[in-house]
Amino acid sequence: MKLTVTQENLAKALSGVSRVASSRASLPVLANVLLKTSGNRLTVAATNLDIAITEHIGAKIHSQGAITVPARLMQDFVSSLPSGSIDLVVEDSKLTLKTDRFTSTINGMSADEFPAMPTLDNEQTLELQMTELNDTLSQV
Repeated sequence: MKLTVTQENLAKALSGVSRVASSRASLPVLANVLLKTSGNRLTVAATNLDIAITEHIGAKIHSQGAITVPARLMQDFVSSLPSGSIDLVVEDSKLTLKTDRFTSTINGMSADEFPAMPTLDNEQTLELQMTELNDTLSQV
């Protein structure tokens, strides 16, 4: 896997999904976030088997692939980087992040070990959005 994303978009996506990843989980892979390319987007996902969160961000994909990396470590590192583009390269089970001034390698795990993410059909999505809208309106 090889791609380029902006620091701002990746940091925002990691911040959103990392809350679900648990470092105290019975399965070590549940402390990780899944980074997976699909089309011209990067999918960032996490689950604790009760809740799953997936975010999609635009990316310049050079080659397809997937990996899981520790959520907390990835979030902390990406948020500490300056604004700009980040190149992500996966070789074996290692994710290398490169910017103009920084390079770091994070040991990851195979994406095959990550639990399957549930999918919602359009009816479920609409129902969920209506529930969220009703909750928001009741708070106003």
